[in-house]
Amino acid sequence: MRHAIIPIRGFAGMTRLSPSLGAPQRRDLSIVLALRSAAAASDAGLRVTVLTADDAVSLWAADIGVSVARDRGDDLSEAVAHHVATLDLEPWLVLHADLPAVDGAAIKRVADASERAMTALAPSLDGGTNVIASAGPFPFAYGPGSFHRHFAARPTAEIVVDRRLALEVDTPDHVRTLGTLGLLPSLTS
Repeated sequence: MRHAIIPIRGFAGMTRLSPSLGAPQRRDLSIVLALRSAAAASDAGLRVTVLTADDAVSLWAADIGVSVARDRGDDLSEAVAHHVATLDLEPWLVLHADLPAVDGAAIKRVADASERAMTALAPSLDGGTNVIASAGPFPFAYGPGSFHRHFAARPTAEIVVDRRLALEVDTPDHVRTLGTLGLLPSLTS
């Protein structure tokens, strides 16, 4: 069974959204979106693990019945690479916890693509990488423009372009647009 790894640094994050959402609303949004990612991975038949160093996130993950792995990296790329190394050569899929339209069918699509091509990448609209599926070590290089770095590292990867995976919540504009589309819960500051 493929491992789904959802890295979550903490529910107090999403600070780039502070111009439009207060701290309680950002926390609530973080939890709602993380739950969607976990449910989508579970619906796709994957074994879900939340990767975190945050005690509140660990408790939340345990409460929803998913495994928790301690984040041992200084940054996202390092943390995910360290956890993937513990899986030996088992297949894995890393997905972000800020995808408002994600569902099990979209996650299964990426997992199936990685079965064909060994690695599958799902880009975000802004050039990031929202989902990666593979097995064994991978040269994670998250941050702005990460999709190009990931694809350059694995040029035979199958690219899965899917709006359910490309949409993310990173900016106040995302909150306004996705809220208008009904993809986010009603949030008030």
